[in-house]
Amino acid sequence: MGEASVDGGGGSGEGQREPGPGPAQVRIRLARTMEELSAVSRLQAEIWGSSSVAAPASILRAISHAGGLALLALAAGRPVGFAYGFVGRTPEGTVYHRSHSAGVLPEFRDLGVGRRLKLAQGRLVAASGVERIVWTFDPTQVRNAYFNLRRLGATARGFRRDYYGDRDDALNHDGPTDRLFVEWFLPASRRSQLARLRRGSGEWVRVEPGQVSGDDPRRVTAARARLRRGLESGLSRGLMVVDFDPAQRSYRLAESPPGLPAPAEGRVSR
Repeated sequence: MGEASVDGGGGSGEGQREPGPGPAQVRIRLARTMEELSAVSRLQAEIWGSSSVAAPASILRAISHAGGLALLALAAGRPVGFAYGFVGRTPEGTVYHRSHSAGVLPEFRDLGVGRRLKLAQGRLVAASGVERIVWTFDPTQVRNAYFNLRRLGATARGFRRDYYGDRDDALNHDGPTDRLFVEWFLPASRRSQLARLRRGSGEWVRVEPGQVSGDDPRRVTAARARLRRGLESGLSRGLMVVDFDPAQRSYRLAESPPGLPAPAEGRVSR
């Protein structure tokens, strides 16, 4: 599925924000009851514009009872955002949290709701003793790239072409479902180590304007292919994505620091 439509990352566009509750009036809570889990499912269907991509409440309940998390953002009692994920395990046996989907209604984006959902998710996962959260996003979505890599401080070492196959929902109907695999390391020492990479030298891979959609499908396809090649080239040489510069519309890739655990998912072959 991937994560979209959080703060600074709506794949369907932002539009004019309607008057509503401020950030202090939005509460984040665990979704535990069937009513709350059904609200998560309905939100996912509404944000993605298709009920076919929404996880049913029964699956969300099983995920929650098996070590996963489902979070709900409420504004004056109205569900406006969600995040959910489950337990993952690397081939080496390391446990991580796989955040499968997160979203915020368009009129509540840019209010910090998505960031609060992710920070709450991070606190709960860290409290359970797990040190890493993994999720995917479309690398052509520059607002999501900025949110994930610069605002949250996550990194990426995995990439897959057309990871979810053909999709017809509102956020994925106009192109392949290429995905970067984000890794958000939670221990403070690891975050500090990775933050230093953002201040060093590195390679840049640019997201060209019109890469998501445009009047000329051939130009869009060619631009997407260049982004694919740029990311795959760097990642296959052992580099990692450490930042996104919105002014340059570019990903920064740098050498992985020593002692970093192996990538959880989406490894690119050398």
